[in-house]
Amino acid sequence: MPGTYVIELVVIVLAIYTVAYMFYGRKILQEKIVRARADSPTPAIEKFDGVDYVPANKYVLFGHHFASIAGAGPIVGPAIAMAYGWALPLLWVLFGNVFIGTVHDYLALMASVRHGGISIMSVSESVMGRKARYIFLAYTFMALLLVYAAFASIAAVLFVSSPSAATLSILYMPIALFMGIMMYRIGLDTRIATLITLALVAGAFYYSYYTPFYIGPAENWNAYHKWVIILGIYAILAASLPVWYLLQPRDYTNSYILFTFVGLSVIGGILVADKVLLGPAYTSFSPQIAGFANQPTPFWPAIPLIIACGSLSGFHSLVSSGTTSKQLANELEGLFVGYGAMLTEGALSTLAVIIPISLAWDASVLKEAGVFKENILELSPVARFAVGYGHMLGMGLSRIGIDYTTAFSVFKLFAVISLILFVMTTLDTATRLARFAFQEMIDWMERVSKPLYTILANKWVASLIVVLIGSAMAYPIVEVGGKEVAAFRVVWPAFAGVNQMLAALALLTSALWVYAVLRVRGAYSWLILVPAMFLWVTVTVGLAWWLVVVATKLPLIQQVGAGSIALVSLILNLVLIVLFSKGLSKARATV
Repeated sequence: MPGTYVIELVVIVLAIYTVAYMFYGRKILQEKIVRARADSPTPAIEKFDGVDYVPANKYVLFGHHFASIAGAGPIVGPAIAMAYGWALPLLWVLFGNVFIGTVHDYLALMASVRHGGISIMSVSESVMGRKARYIFLAYTFMALLLVYAAFASIAAVLFVSSPSAATLSILYMPIALFMGIMMYRIGLDTRIATLITLALVAGAFYYSYYTPFYIGPAENWNAYHKWVIILGIYAILAASLPVWYLLQPRDYTNSYILFTFVGLSVIGGILVADKVLLGPAYTSFSPQIAGFANQPTPFWPAIPLIIACGSLSGFHSLVSSGTTSKQLANELEGLFVGYGAMLTEGALSTLAVIIPISLAWDASVLKEAGVFKENILELSPVARFAVGYGHMLGMGLSRIGIDYTTAFSVFKLFAVISLILFVMTTLDTATRLARFAFQEMIDWMERVSKPLYTILANKWVASLIVVLIGSAMAYPIVEVGGKEVAAFRVVWPAFAGVNQMLAALALLTSALWVYAVLRVRGAYSWLILVPAMFLWVTVTVGLAWWLVVVATKLPLIQQVGAGSIALVSLILNLVLIVLFSKGLSKARATV
């Protein structure tokens, strides 16, 4: 597809998402399938406890939800997938976002709301039986351990390489606490509290730019290891404190920076609308991609193991049914929060990652500056993203009189800081969700030994267990191809595969819930079931391929860690599909 202009892709992407929200989301999912009602009391109101069940302003909740689901996945995954060229990743993001990801997120949210705020894993019990619930919980717990390991490793690497981002992240904590107090203890109007908080964040950003935080020398990975430990301590605190105290206001505040990040990518795209993409639309169906043991990586079935979010993500169902459903004040706000946030994440992948990297592919100004020799694929995925984003904004702003070099430098750093904010929100949310999954998974123990159950189900103890196991996988430095790399480089495909399989299982559960509980039949039920089955087949084959072709060539510690979790997850996945089939047959028999 030579000669493709930026404006063509921007218009196509925005048009597709607008149509999807107005018609597929509102007219079909909300009105025809879920039949959401404004007068139906939600769990946030019926079960209000001031800790987890807290009704939130829909804009605050949207910000919290979007910041929680939009981790490194919608950035790192597409940046890796650019090895295929820009067309295939773009098509996968658009297809997955519209027909799988948004449907998956919204239905997981609403199924949880209709069942009192329980997780999608517990919803599975009502349609597949009690065994499904415990198997699903065990699967989810292991998936979240991989999420924690991957994102803790990424965060530690970014803090070492960008100390200014570390400074801003540290300053964010007291600012978020202050906002929570302003809104929920003082009772200050949300708009005023937001303005005060954003002013503090702007000051923190300025201070961080000139005051990088160094935790120690980067040699021998000492600083990396220290950050993994510190991040673990932070994750325990964030996962155990009341949601209004830190998590919700921090994510809400983050969302303004993240929306600014996405908004600037749209502005940058408009300013360079007449530019032609330099990157090729297509390179190969099976390029060699780092992290896959230097094996040729076929687009199908490997793509879900690469683009973990942006297109779709099982982690989102855990956020939707784990924390967001407990804060939704009105059923009609579910579409805006659950469906709209996933579309925004898709826009992030397309407008802020795929298009900018394609613009900077082999740009002469970047070659002359020594950023790369031939093309942008020489850089790591994170560097590809930051360079591409900085280049697009630098090129666009230079047209209105701003120096390219200055703009490139500032917005390259802004891209890294934005990524850090994405990563941190996912890290603490994953810890909280893993704590929920662990507590639900061991509820049978209360009947056997209540004292032991009381200890293990304690929120601090459960969070500690999650962090200890996740950190054990994030802490080691592994050797790949004779080069020492951080753990996330080899954990990523396992995390992505298990995460996407979780998406398939959650969507199958939602499809069965729609069929058996909501009693929706005909074309509407097939709209959910067919994409769910396609995804299940794709990810099952993809994860099996990774275990046989890639995992066997990884260092022993990752074979034991990520490899064993992926293997057990694959086995549990096969058991769950059997239970799904039985549940579907039972539902059909009751028609």
